[in-house]
Amino acid sequence: MEVNELKLEIRKHHVTPGINVLDLVIDADGEKIKIQTQHKETDRAFQQFVKDAIKLGKTLSEARIE
Repeated sequence: MEVNELKLEIRKHHVTPGINVLDLVIDADGEKIKIQTQHKETDRAFQQFVKDAIKLGKTLSEARIE
């Protein structure tokens, strides 16, 4: 598998208060995906996505190459 870029960015929108922006960029294994979505801070699905992303990040940071 060739991985050129795998990036997940969650940030507050700089224009609209109360809006979170999700940037997802994947360039790996022949797939090129770039999307941006906007969600209200109170969006439960977005809040769960953030929790899942944090869990994944922690899991990956604990993984060891053997």
